[in-house]
Amino acid sequence: MTKKNFLDDYISGIFNNDNLVSMRDGRTPLVFGKLFGKYTQHGYIIISPCSSMNDADAIPHIRTMIDSIRQTKYSYMPVYARFIKDADIYHEEHVYVKAIVIFNYNHGYDWKTGCQIKRPGTAETLKNLLDLGIELAKQFHQREFLYKAPLQQLQAIDQNGNLIDKSCLEDIIDGRLVPSYFARLYNHMLGGEPPEFTQSRNYKQFYKILSSFAGCYANPAPFGISERRCRIAHKEIFIK
Repeated sequence: MTKKNFLDDYISGIFNNDNLVSMRDGRTPLVFGKLFGKYTQHGYIIISPCSSMNDADAIPHIRTMIDSIRQTKYSYMPVYARFIKDADIYHEEHVYVKAIVIFNYNHGYDWKTGCQIKRPGTAETLKNLLDLGIELAKQFHQREFLYKAPLQQLQAIDQNGNLIDKSCLEDIIDGRLVPSYFARLYNHMLGGEPPEFTQSRNYKQFYKILSSFAGCYANPAPFGISERRCRIAHKEIFIK
């Protein structure tokens, strides 16, 4: 069963009980395709603030990372990869691995003028976004994050800024985020070693996790005008 949503991870006082939205069900691939097409064309990174599956530890990290993003000229969208943790013919238990897409795009609200800000990033802000990813990876103890420059392949970058060779990486296609990245992230949260540098025993654990990937999700659209304004003011990109 899909969890309702994770809005209260990073915004207090939001009373929206709509469910998470799958990026692949029904018409949503078209919705996410247009959304990501608009905001990713100038470049983006995908990074997680979480180093464990414990929400008590994760939520403060999520809020800290989003507060850091809000101080920049970038906008973001929280995303959630669902994995089947345990299943039989009567029951299926899911877990969600949380990450944030940070766009090279400034979309927010100017309280002085009362107008929305919609400003695509430049080559300079893209370079700064890569630097931000390295800084956040170190701060939040991430082995890697994903980086995409316009008209270039998606890249996995370690916290020292080095390119990690990943032949299986995919771009965001039809709203489908990279399963292999989320599987490696989940493996890391469970204390597993990077599958590239371990023996076959750990490869088996990683590919077992990868095979349990059940899709990516985003938070629902705002319930009303006040929530919409609040989330824009937080510089969040969301479905409409």
